[in-house]
Order: sequence, then structure tokens, then C-alpha cells
Amino acid sequence: MPLTAPMAGARLGAGPGTEVDGGFDFAFAFAFGNDAFSDKVLRLEVVGSDDAPGSGTDAASRKRRREEAEDHDGEGIDSCTLVILQVKTMRVCSVILAAKSPFFLKLFSNGMKESCQRHATIRIADSEERAFKELLHFMYSGKLTPAIEPTLLVDILMAADKFEVVSCMEHCCQRLSRLPMTPKSAVRCLDLPCSISMAATLTKTAKKFLAQWYKDFLSTEFQDELMRVPLAGIQAILSSNRPRTASEESIYDFVLRWARSQYPNSEERDKILSSRLLPLVPLSMTDAIRIDHPSNIVNFTINRDLCNNLFPLGTVRSVPFNCEGLAFFISACCKEKEQLQFFNLSINMIEGKGATWGPIDYKIEVMTRRSLEFVTKHRHTTPPNTRQTVGCKVPWSELMADDSTFFIDGKLHVRVHVKISQQA
Repeated sequence: MPLTAPMAGARLGAGPGTEVDGGFDFAFAFAFGNDAFSDKVLRLEVVGSDDAPGSGTDAASRKRRREEAEDHDGEGIDSCTLVILQVKTMRVCSVILAAKSPFFLKLFSNGMKESCQRHATIRIADSEERAFKELLHFMYSGKLTPAIEPTLLVDILMAADKFEVVSCMEHCCQRLSRLPMTPKSAVRCLDLPCSISMAATLTKTAKKFLAQWYKDFLSTEFQDELMRVPLAGIQAILSSNRPRTASEESIYDFVLRWARSQYPNSEERDKILSSRLLPLVPLSMTDAIRIDHPSNIVNFTINRDLCNNLFPLGTVRSVPFNCEGLAFFISACCKEKEQLQFFNLSINMIEGKGATWGPIDYKIEVMTRRSLEFVTKHRHTTPPNTRQTVGCKVPWSELMADDSTFFIDGKLHVRVHVKISQQA
């Protein structure tokens, strides 16, 4: 007999007074995996991504792959980026699944081409497989594994949302609200779709947890795992944790390393840095220093007002720039030495881990009002494979004097040359 919507939505009794975890008064755990009560064969295509290592673990790629796999019959999925790892089959009761899920009601009735076939095919990511099996068991029994850990619980919640099992979504949200978060489950909660009723609450809780858990985020203990935390988590950590001024250099270095690991495309990375991350780093680290770097020459300007605001111990930094495979940034700050204030300009290498390079020739030039030409203020050559900050300083009183020769139309003009020699 064809399955109809009224039949699918009917209450299937298991006896008076029956109550299970999901809040239902029926349970069909006895039918789970039982051929005698199964009328359909569910064909699972388990897919993985071949475009990036570890793509099944980070939130952004999990979300992308989940969206790519939404179409149960695989239409519109790019076969170049998704690989069918294995195909599994299981016998299911279409009436039970349709009663719990509009997705399966449509699949088994008249909404999809599989409805008139004995076999029905759905596609899931490899990272969703365990959660999907738990979801199926819940649809039969109204129960989840009692001691299930928070990360898997979030994955089940995501699967329940994908397959429209509202009762399981509500149950997962209730259990998550009672359980303590872990770093992994918190990261998962940053990726919750808005269709989940408690998504905003769980995401807010996750951000607070991550900010507290990684309050010492500059510690070497956390560096590897922080490289896997998605953008929303990094924003939460930076927004809630403000280490002392002496750590600013380390914060900036951390932000740039994270951005390089998450966004290989330099254009996308610079956009994320300038609009989402650098404004969260202590002091002004926006585009106040404007960079134009054809070849190995970097030109930038700093407004006089910005320089003035650096007193007594402020810092401003440029967006990163690349030179022959290495990344750098320029910083300007006010420093005190022997009770005197100095304006300090420096060139900083962001990271050289795993890379090799020859000697680097640095030259810093400043345009003066007298000649309107650039005058060399500092030159230095660093040894091969040496990560070293190079800079020069000017007495603060000389820089900011009313008759200062360093400002032209209210701007300090600086030019930096970076030349990397090939190793012999």
C-alpha cells in the first residue's frame, strides 16, 4: 500500500504509558535493523573531499561539504572535489522514518524519484556517518546513547537538521545545554545553521567557552590546535582576551600565522585580516599604513595625527606584504630609552618556519621636506635563514617639532627596500 502523508504522521503506539528520551509515547527500537519490519533498502554513498588535507575536520569545509551533499541523488555535486569512499546499504522501515522526518516522507512518498523504487539513495560526508547512524537509531527508539560525548552530539544535531528530524534536534539541544562544552564541541557549535532553534544560544555559549579556554592563547601549548579553530572562534578569543601591551607583537604574529594557514589565497587572506581580525588586535592595526609594493620596494605613509597618538608607548602596523616567498610587515611605534622618547620604524619578518633564504638587504628611506627626496636612514644585511627585526629611530621631539622636516602635507613618507639574495 502506498505511503501517504496522514499515515506517515500517524501515532504508532507501543502500548500505554510508554515514554522515551525524545519525549514520545512510542518506540520501535525492536524494528531497527530487523528485516521483518523493513520495506526499503537505504543506499548510503559516503563521500570525502580530495581537495584539501583534513578537510573533514574544520568547520568551514564541513559546512561546504554538507551543502554539497544536500541533494540526495548527487545532482550538481562536483565530482572533482567529492570522492565516493564507500557505498553501504541498510534495510529500513519507510513508515517509521517518514513519520519522524519530512525529508524521508518526501523521499519515500511521491516527492523524489526513489519513491517508487525499493532502493533509495542518500549521500553523506564521511564525517557524518557515525552521527547519521545515531540519528537513525533515534528515529526508531527515541533514544541516543546515554554517555554520548558533546562533539558527537553536535554532529547528530547537524544531521538531524539536515534530514529534518525536529524531535532529535530538540533532544540534542536540551542535552547540549546541560553538558559542559569541550574545545571540539565548541568549534562545532560555531557552525550551527540558523534553522536550529537554539543555534544562537549555543553559538554564544561556544564563543564564551573558547575565549575562556584559550585565554592564554599565545602559549605554545595551544598553537597547533588554534590553527584549526575557524574564524568565528578566533574572533571570540581576540575580542575577550587582551594581553598586556608587551605581547602585541606576539598577537599580531599569531593572527598572521593563523590567516596564512586558513586562507592560502592572498587576496582573500588580506580581506579577512583587514576587515575581521586586525581591528581586534590591541591598538591601531588597520590600513593606516598604506602599502604599494611593486617589485621589492614598499612605499607607505603615516598621518601626523596617527604618529602623535602613538605617544607615549603606542604601536601601529601595516598589513602584511610578500617578497620572494617570505612575508613581512612594517611597524611604527613610540619607545622609551633612558627616559627619552623615540619614534621607531622597523621591518619584521612574519614567519620563516620551514623556509630557507639567503642574506636579506634592508634599506629604510624617509622623504624630507627640504629636498622632497628620500634620504636613507638605515641599511642592514641579515645573515641567511635569520629572522631578525631591522629598524631605525628618530628622537620624538625632532619628529614632532613644529618645524619638523619629516612631515609633508601632514604625512610621513617612508620607502622600504627588501632584497633577498639567493643562497649559494
